[in-house]
Order: sequence, then structure tokens, then C-alpha cells
Amino acid sequence: MAVNAIAQNDGKGLVDRRVTLDDRDLSTEQSSPRNSTKVPDDQQQQQLQQYLQLVRPNADTAATPRYPSSDGTVRVSARIDDDSITIGDQTTLHITVEGANERNIAFPTLEELWSDAIEVLESSNDTLRGADGKTSSIEQRVTLTSFDAGRHYINNIVVRIDNNGDAVLLSPHDTLSLTVAYVADADTTKCETKADAGSIKEPFTFWEIARWVVYAILLALAVAATIWIVKRHKENKPIIVLPKAKPAPADQRALKELEALRRKELWQKGRIKKYYTDITDIVRRFLRNMYGISAAEMTTRQTLQAFHNIADWSEESESLLRQMLQKADMVKFAKMQPEEYEHNQVMQTAVDFIHKVVETHRINNPEREEDK
Repeated sequence: MAVNAIAQNDGKGLVDRRVTLDDRDLSTEQSSPRNSTKVPDDQQQQQLQQYLQLVRPNADTAATPRYPSSDGTVRVSARIDDDSITIGDQTTLHITVEGANERNIAFPTLEELWSDAIEVLESSNDTLRGADGKTSSIEQRVTLTSFDAGRHYINNIVVRIDNNGDAVLLSPHDTLSLTVAYVADADTTKCETKADAGSIKEPFTFWEIARWVVYAILLALAVAATIWIVKRHKENKPIIVLPKAKPAPADQRALKELEALRRKELWQKGRIKKYYTDITDIVRRFLRNMYGISAAEMTTRQTLQAFHNIADWSEESESLLRQMLQKADMVKFAKMQPEEYEHNQVMQTAVDFIHKVVETHRINNPEREEDK
């Protein structure tokens, strides 16, 4: 393990400096295989003795120096959440110091943990206290990542602790490593490669199917509408046929036409024959629309005879129709010049005739009137 550190005791506290130490576990304890001592070479021995002289002047340098994982009641341990990742993934390194109480602890810096193969993104500390309120452990969490495939060792885990003004270095016994694999080499039991993910097809949901059904229906309607429009165009038929409005009743149309005629003031302008002809034409159209009598093609006698045969005939209505038609015939054929009051009188006779016929019709057809 390579750590650059020089510690200097100036009597005021812990001060770190830099020197090279190359052994991971230099424990003097020979009883456990885990704590077996690896004797450094002459250069390493000289560097370690130099470090001990700077950090602990009164220490016995004749003993084999070491990076201990514990110093009295203080113990340092380290673990990694996931020691196998793919390139670019992240994992967390946990460095824990137990039994340090309130002593000054200096965890490894991000620069010290950084290596050519392992990149350090961020770190944070967390303190755990016991029931007595004293510190039981302090943990440093370091986020690591790597973009270099292979197995990489995390060697620079060295914690500096103030021991009554002396700087003591503690490091975990176990050597941690991080295995970084390419995405293609990832364990397929845990993750999928991009090629595998592209071949996986999820089942369609109900709404996805319904959406495509709607699209198909709309497309079929659009095709059918196009075919229908082309066909109508070839047949010279209108594309949009508006429904015809229900015609107004025959009596309302006749009365409306008579009122329009009155406002023209034809007889006041000397057009007397035109005035009488238009009145009789309006009444004849009324008979055709109301009862189907082709009065426009009949003489006065024929019109009266046809009217006499309808179900809504009445003597009063026939009398009104006769007066109006005969007066008009005298003007049109005999060139009679009626008095001014007679012009208004013939108009009123036509109006009264229509009202009388409709009144008789309502009496004869009460059920139809209720339906309206």
C-alpha cells in the first residue's frame, strides 16, 4: 500500500505532512494469520523509521513498524457496498472508526483515495452516538466510480488520529478491490445489455389496442367518404343535401301573399286588372295547396263546383268565393271599373274566405288539430 505522509508533532496538536510508506499490514502481532507481518525491505524500513521519529519521537524504532487496524480502544474498518460494477456505475466505500470518542480524526482526502483507475465523486461523514451521548463510531461514506475495466485495489485507506498530541495512523487489515466490467461482460442474471433490452417486447395494453382500433375506424370512414364524394361528383349531385324546411300551412302562405299584395298598392297606381288577377291567383293556389283542386286551370263555374264537393264545404264559404271570383271576372273580362271601396272589399272577401275554410276544417278535424 502506498501512502504519502509525514506527521509532525509541534506540541499543539496533529499536523500531517508527506512521506512514502509501502506496506499494508505491518503488524507486530504474529499470532494470527490475518495479522502476519510482512517485513519491509531496507528502503521501506528506513522510510517507516523516519516517519515514527517525526510522529512519535519517544517511540521504540527498533520494533517492526506497522499500520495497525486498531490502537488500544480505537479500531478502523472498511467495506464496499458492491465490489463488482460495470463501467460508469457507482458504488459506496464505508470507512468506520470505532472507539475514537471525541479525538481529532482525519479521514483520507478525496485526492488520497483517487487513483488512475478509480475516481472519487464525493464523500460525507456520519457520527453515531451511544446511550451515554458519547461518540461510538464515525463513518465516512465515499462514492466511487471507474471507467477502466479490470480489478483495481483501493489501497490509500489511512485514517490519522490524534493520540494526546501524537499522530497515529490506522488502516483496515483487509485489502479492498473493485472489479469493473464492460457492459457486454455484465452478469446477465442481474442486468440486461442494451442489445438484450432492445429485443424485449412488452405486451400491449388495452388503451394501446383501443387507440389503434379507433385509428383504423377513422381511416375506413375517410376512405368511404372519399369514394362517396367522387361518386356524387360524377353524377352531378350535390355533396351536401340540406333537409327541406317543412312548408307553412296553406292558409298562412295565402294570407301572407294577400298582405304583400295589399302593400304594393296596385289599384292606387291604376293597375286594377293586375290587382284583381293577383287576388284570384292567390285564392286558387290556396285551394290547390289545401285540397288539391287545380283551380288555376278552371273557370269560375268549375272552381265553384269542385269546391262544393270538398269535405270542408259550407254555404257561407262558397258564397264568399263566388262573390270574389265573379267580381274579378267582371274587371278582367267586362272591363268594369269598380268603386274605390270595392277594391278593399274584394281583398277582405278573399281573407274572410280563407279564414272560414280553415275554421270549418278545424271543426271537421279536431284530432288533427290537437296533434299540431
